Amino acid sequence: CASPSDFERELASVPQYATSAEQWQHALALAAHIRESRAVAQPAARRAAAAAWVAVRARFPLERALASEAAFRAAEQLRILEEDSAALRELEFVRHESPDADLRSKAALEAAHIERRRRNGERALDLYLALSADSSAPPRRRDEAALWVGKTYAQLGRFADAERWLRRASERASHALDRVRAFDEWCALYVGIDDLEAAAGVLSTCRASLAPLVLEETRLGEVVRDALDSMRCIPLLERAVARRRERAAASALSTRR
Repeated sequence: CASPSDFERELASVPQYATSAEQWQHALALAAHIRESRAVAQPAARRAAAAAWVAVRARFPLERALASEAAFRAAEQLRILEEDSAALRELEFVRHESPDADLRSKAALEAAHIERRRRNGERALDLYLALSADSSAPPRRRDEAALWVGKTYAQLGRFADAERWLRRASERASHALDRVRAFDEWCALYVGIDDLEAAAGVLSTCRASLAPLVLEETRLGEVVRDALDSMRCIPLLERAVARRRERAAASALSTRR
């Protein structure tokens, strides 16, 4: 039998209170200690807070809104502690029990991110796909999931699927910034396979499609201009073009010799 983890031992030591409000306040007080702790003491403080939040969820599961919020807070701390299995258990509770559609979608996204970081690409992909199709989730959360579908397909080496989803996200995302992010990933995808002409075409399409917003003297216009200027694909493309020119010059010099 495996020995209990530090977190499991911490969970066993959480005091039980008569009411959910008291249990919540206990967890809240321990969470406040994280910010007050020195770096060396923070992991222990995080474990204590995570255990206290799990105790709220475990002891008052029928108070679904409260229990789900506690489970999500526990998962945040467990993720930082790299207690991934425990974090995923809490997020699973939120996904199935929370009455709040936004919190359910946040939990689904976090679970997918954890699975991706654990190199469980297919499981992450299933979660992203499910969220992208969840009509109860807020539109921007669905758009974010769709973007991650494309990125995950790329990480799995499925170029055609990645291209299709990134193109779709660039066209359908409800917010301009999410469209910029999709164009950015789409362009970078082409740079990654050295199709620099296609990458330049995606960048040109991005700028043309967002041109009306760029011209606006509004806060959104300013934000979109900044986002376009900060696209990571621009330096990637510039460096790739420079490398191609260097190779061409070296090849020409070799031929002359």
